[in-house]
Amino acid sequence: MVVPLSKIIELINTQNYAKAELELKKIYPNNQDNYDVNKLLGMTLLAQSKYRPAVKCFEKCINMKEDDYDVNNNLSYIFSKIQFYDEAIKYAEKAKSLDKSKPHSYQNLAHCYFYLGKYQEAELNCRLSIDARGGDLSKEFILTQDLLGLYTDILLAQGKEKEFIDFAKKVLEQYFSSTLLIKLTRINSNLIKDEYLSKVDMNLRRLSKLTNLIDRNRSISNIYFFLAEYYGKKDKEKSDDFYIKGNQLISEMQRDSIYIRQKTTLNIWNFFNKNKNINFDSDIPSNKGEGLIFIFGMPRSGTTLTESILSTASDIQPGGEKVFFSLQLNQIIRDLPKSAEQLDAEFFVSLGDRYLESIKQHRKDKKFFIDKLPENYLFYKFIKLALPGSKFIHCYRDPWDNAISLFKQNYSVNLFYASSFFGIATEYANYETLMSLWRGLDGEDNILDIEYEKIVKDKDNYIQKIWGFCQLKGEYSEEKRKKHVGITASLQQVTKEIYQTSIKKSDFADFEERFYEDLESQRSYWRGKMN
Repeated sequence: MVVPLSKIIELINTQNYAKAELELKKIYPNNQDNYDVNKLLGMTLLAQSKYRPAVKCFEKCINMKEDDYDVNNNLSYIFSKIQFYDEAIKYAEKAKSLDKSKPHSYQNLAHCYFYLGKYQEAELNCRLSIDARGGDLSKEFILTQDLLGLYTDILLAQGKEKEFIDFAKKVLEQYFSSTLLIKLTRINSNLIKDEYLSKVDMNLRRLSKLTNLIDRNRSISNIYFFLAEYYGKKDKEKSDDFYIKGNQLISEMQRDSIYIRQKTTLNIWNFFNKNKNINFDSDIPSNKGEGLIFIFGMPRSGTTLTESILSTASDIQPGGEKVFFSLQLNQIIRDLPKSAEQLDAEFFVSLGDRYLESIKQHRKDKKFFIDKLPENYLFYKFIKLALPGSKFIHCYRDPWDNAISLFKQNYSVNLFYASSFFGIATEYANYETLMSLWRGLDGEDNILDIEYEKIVKDKDNYIQKIWGFCQLKGEYSEEKRKKHVGITASLQQVTKEIYQTSIKKSDFADFEERFYEDLESQRSYWRGKMN
């Protein structure tokens, strides 16, 4: 029985995207050139973050009818998410020309310009999107959490702290927003008024009635993380308790097992251990990727601090966290060894070409470009083969300090393992295993190690090492470093002094012994696999 499109639209409207995708794929073979079928399938795929197939559907639609606002806007959104900003801007401008009254194209433009470091253009387009939604105090704007977060990040990135505080206070007089409360707390916890705190219990009760587990747990965990940060210096026991509660809720939302990452690591290990001498020198020039600097390691290991130091050099463009290799390689790695046959010279030539194309607008004409996505440690050898002229900096820190720092960040969307100390121990062992593999394959001198504890205590010595390793020009400037904006969860921490308070932490002491037991157990697992 063929389900009519009206029923599929109903499934989409009720957020039953997987079912809608299944029904659309049943009729797709006989309707590959049908505009409505492609548009609906693109929408269901986009809603599930299946960006690549969604692009194919929407591009088919564009080829049939180029003046559809929704299709242009959706393509702009996808390209902004996968960080092909030139394409994203092109489609956003097209959508804007089709309907200037709608807010979405302005928001997409603001997102692109923000990540390209063009903050004035980002703020202008953000304001246009906010106004199209009814203004600063409109319910539509406040409920559009990604726009609210983007606008406040844009203000803070420009150093407009007072403007942000005034805006946040104005909004919080009418609405409860954990997003604004967390950012106010990071500036100064004394900005949090009693009247803001008095609304916490009421909002927790309201949110507890939500029927959607993801929406409920994410919203409540956001409040718990705000309370944890607020009480961080006032009541440590209460603060720790809120971190634990918030992470418990995030754990309940997890759909992927932490062992998927372990399997991914094993696939990488097996492939490169079997193909130790894989080499494409004849096809890829040894200087391809020259000027690229990849900073990686466990999240919260000092990658942003290292980027902020590097950003003060001459002729360098900080690129933030580029997701290119994650998007291009995650599925391939998951399918290894089935997909191993495609990892030939042509594959790596194309991989390098596409990366260089993806950063062209962001890099501009700068000689050096920094990519500081922490999880690129997974893809080191892929990057090295595709872009052999690149430089690699590895950041690491004490495992327990790293674990605490991860546990105290709200990674409800992307780092699912960070919501438990067992998950962090498992991931840390995976990471150690791959770093050991890369050193075994390419030697000790190919990657510069930056130990967080030492760079904090002996910054000047490490700066000399970094400058020499990367062959940078110009002198380090602490003033310039403080102005650097790192587009991460720790945005507001980047421009502060380099403190030693993050070394040898005593938080969550009751969990430390078990964490090291789990870490050693996972290390033992990998020793068994490697022997």
